[in-house]
Amino acid sequence: MAIKTTMTFTRPSTDIPWFEPSDIFKTYHMETYVNTGKRTLGVETESEDGLTRTWVAVMPDEESKQAYAQDSNIQGMFNARDLYCVQNGISLTRETEEV
Repeated sequence: MAIKTTMTFTRPSTDIPWFEPSDIFKTYHMETYVNTGKRTLGVETESEDGLTRTWVAVMPDEESKQAYAQDSNIQGMFNARDLYCVQNGISLTRETEEV
């Protein structure tokens, strides 16, 4: 069964930029996961006031989700993103469900 992950980021002010992964990471992610069908390209929406950003992606199954989470390149981006969020007061919530 497919796994849908919804992440919601909330920042204290629009003066704080959102975290942006590197172009190298974006290329790796597209070539390794999106173009191969191992993950859908995330759908991103932003609230009207610009303080909340929601990101939704779908993995085809639990095995793909686990492989993604264990990929050292993905982990490196997660670590950079999480550190950036902590340093800039951006909160993150994550919900996962089978679809």
